[in-house]
Amino acid sequence: MKKQTIAMFFICLSSIILISSCGSVSKESENRIRVSGEGKIRIMPDQVTLTINTTFTKPRMVDAVRETQATVDTVIALLQKYGHQKEDIKTSSVSANKDYQYIGNTNKFIGYQAQQTIDFVLHDLSKFTELTGKLLETKISGIGSISFDHSKADSILREADLIAYDDALKSAKKLASRADVKIGKLLFLSNDGSASNESTQYRTGMALETFNKGYGGEGFKIAPEVLEFKRTIFTEFEIK
Repeated sequence: MKKQTIAMFFICLSSIILISSCGSVSKESENRIRVSGEGKIRIMPDQVTLTINTTFTKPRMVDAVRETQATVDTVIALLQKYGHQKEDIKTSSVSANKDYQYIGNTNKFIGYQAQQTIDFVLHDLSKFTELTGKLLETKISGIGSISFDHSKADSILREADLIAYDDALKSAKKLASRADVKIGKLLFLSNDGSASNESTQYRTGMALETFNKGYGGEGFKIAPEVLEFKRTIFTEFEIK
């Protein structure tokens, strides 16, 4: 009898907790309005990143590595005139592998290939044509990509956050007015979390191959597109 009483007590206690918990969830979900807002800022880029490729294939691996390193050293010396080595010039490690060419329905070994990549950020876009012209005078194998961006991307995105919040608040007030209610305190706030290097960079899609020949002459003339910084804010307000 005593055990039955204890068992009934725990059953009742569990029921009270369950009812209380359900009531709590229901109450929390009542009297709220959820809206999102969007913030956009359009601005011209003020910097460009060049990915410069250097690749050589030689009968001996040591010769391929030596030629690649010599070309990279020449390019870095050139880039130092247009930027700071530690901040603007990033080089990959030299990689070397056997190189094959598809000849007569079969892959034939043609030598050893060494390659290295340099990423360079140019902050003065007025020097873009001059720089690319100088690069074409070297023995680089090509320019893999050209990406325009803005040096103050993080600050611009934070400003876009504020615009997006103002947009969400405006929408919440309009909806509340139409429903003949008033909004109260802010209960939830979040942005979409998108990163600037995912949403704002403009890539030309260009991949120039020079085949290790120095061409010289005039460099590229590219008119960069306007960058669009975009943020979405999600909000939730109390309804009075």
